[in-house]
Amino acid sequence: MIFEHQKSANRRHRSVPAVKLAGIRRRNPYHTRHTFTCGLLTASANPSFIIEQMGHENAQMVCEIYGKWIEEMNGEQVNMLNDRLAI
Repeated sequence: MIFEHQKSANRRHRSVPAVKLAGIRRRNPYHTRHTFTCGLLTASANPSFIIEQMGHENAQMVCEIYGKWIEEMNGEQVNMLNDRLAI
């Protein structure tokens, strides 16, 4: 257990300078899950792929957490579908 804690602390210690250099706000690992999911949703990733990546059993959790944000993307979805389905 001590070894795992030291590995985790070392990883955090190494990431701080990179985050500062990049000029981004510090985020803990839990928040990076949200950033990752938002990126996948923005890229129109397959929902089953997102569920698998996040380790959820079904889409309920993704819809509950990101539902409002997903609804804001509806206009983009219409445009994307029109482009892909255009004959």
